[in-house]
Amino acid sequence: MDSMMNMTTPSSSMNMTDSGSGMSMSMPMMMMKTYLHFTPGDTIFFKSIVPTSAGAVFGTCLIFFLISVADRYLRAVCRRTERNFVQRAKQLTTAYYHFNSDAAATTASTDKAPPSVDAPVAVVAAPSRFILSHELTRGGLAGLQSTVHYLLMLVVMTFNAAYIISVILGVVVGEVAFGRLR
Repeated sequence: MDSMMNMTTPSSSMNMTDSGSGMSMSMPMMMMKTYLHFTPGDTIFFKSIVPTSAGAVFGTCLIFFLISVADRYLRAVCRRTERNFVQRAKQLTTAYYHFNSDAAATTASTDKAPPSVDAPVAVVAAPSRFILSHELTRGGLAGLQSTVHYLLMLVVMTFNAAYIISVILGVVVGEVAFGRLR
């Protein structure tokens, strides 16, 4: 326990410039900038992806712009898919109730029971049906959408203003292009 506490004392600290230690720390330590900046050198997603030149930063911004546009397209696809699922569920429900009412009419006519004219007809909204293919598709799209959102959030958390502007412009362009697709 004492050895753990004494790790921060100057006597036990390792001399990083000592050539006898086998470690060369001549490379500067990369620190995250926690303020808005336009400087290159931010790590993107993985330790090995670090755009350092102006061209690399521009290419990275272009990729983030396209990902943001694709995110808006994916959102439009999700809305359209949901609308199609609702229509399909209504068709299945209508067909199911139509089939049941035909079966009930056939049963009533074979029993030779007089039809009841005064009986109230209750129209009850059917709960949404569980349709496995709809639910799996909805879940997959939600997972894909969350993945894209989290990746864009990580980009914004670099505090690189060029990346943030690219993401915002991509969202704007994507919404203009695909926002009407409801």
